[in-house]
Amino acid sequence: MGLSDTAAAPRQPTVGAGRRLRGALVGAGSIASYHMAAWRAIEDVEIVAIADPIHSRAAALAVESGIGDGHLYDGHLSLLEAEAEDLDFVDIATVPPLHREQVEAAADCGVHVLCQKPFAFELADAEFMARHCAERGVRCIVNENWRWRSWYRRVKELVDAGAVGTPHYAAFTCHRDMVLPQADGELPQLLTRQPYTREMSQLIILEWGIHLMDVLRFLLGPVDSVRASTRTISPLVRGEDVALVELAFAAGATGLIDISWASRIRPERRLIRGNVDPFLLEGDAGSIELDAQSGDVLYLNTGEGTAAEPAHPGLTPAEAYQRSFEACQRNFVRCLREGRHSENEADDNLQTLALALATYEAAAGGRAVALQ
Repeated sequence: MGLSDTAAAPRQPTVGAGRRLRGALVGAGSIASYHMAAWRAIEDVEIVAIADPIHSRAAALAVESGIGDGHLYDGHLSLLEAEAEDLDFVDIATVPPLHREQVEAAADCGVHVLCQKPFAFELADAEFMARHCAERGVRCIVNENWRWRSWYRRVKELVDAGAVGTPHYAAFTCHRDMVLPQADGELPQLLTRQPYTREMSQLIILEWGIHLMDVLRFLLGPVDSVRASTRTISPLVRGEDVALVELAFAAGATGLIDISWASRIRPERRLIRGNVDPFLLEGDAGSIELDAQSGDVLYLNTGEGTAAEPAHPGLTPAEAYQRSFEACQRNFVRCLREGRHSENEADDNLQTLALALATYEAAAGGRAVALQ
């Protein structure tokens, strides 16, 4: 599978013309509350049911949206078999090992799919889901919300307008304390909020780095090759918690992703959820910097001087984080209604996943891996 830009796809049939779309949430874990809040903000859409094997978890989420107990299900199959729900789509917010079964079942029922990232842990599973949905005439779009953050959309506008000339370098450098043992003996917040991460054999790249790779693909286009090194520092996790990734883009730019969840840092340097990730993009005529330590400011530096603007004007970091879910989910609805291809359609997200998995191959082999 090549990592070239997705060709223009034919228009799909429109969904729900003249009426509200009916959707259901599959999975009521920690990320689901963000999904549900976003659905409540989107007009002409209603989440009518929730499926989760832990009834209390589903019930707690249902209260927020006025969903009655009769619309709670213990699994995706019982939900999909309930004809009374009359679903247009499902929002799958479960862990990746469950995605293939759930996406396949939804497609077999003719129900469109929005699926949480990572799409899968194995490329073959992701390819199967994309192909199966296409064969069933069902849309499958990946809920990769990072590229929908307002500051990355703004960076894209500036790059496309030629504000920095031809980009040649982009870098994320983000070191945090997310998985190290705590002084009080309690588990770090990440491992409490997402306990499955403790046993993931592939961790920081698939949980965080994949977001950053998708952003760089969004900004700079296809990737030709990747080099990487990884390591595990914390005794509390199985997978890598430190990664250094170098991307060679087809257009000639170099990308660097330098990330850690196992760095002892000063409390004031810890980025709360929703903040901007420190980012720098350089071109032959200027640079763009996202400064996460001085109020989340976007700087445009050129020969004429420096211009500054807030990364998320009028919003708190938490509100900005939530808005990225809303933007991604609103795009999903718009694509269903208008029958147009989405930039984060499954066929495009396959390329981000292939890149993330190639990063592990590069780290294990100590060599550059080409993306065919």
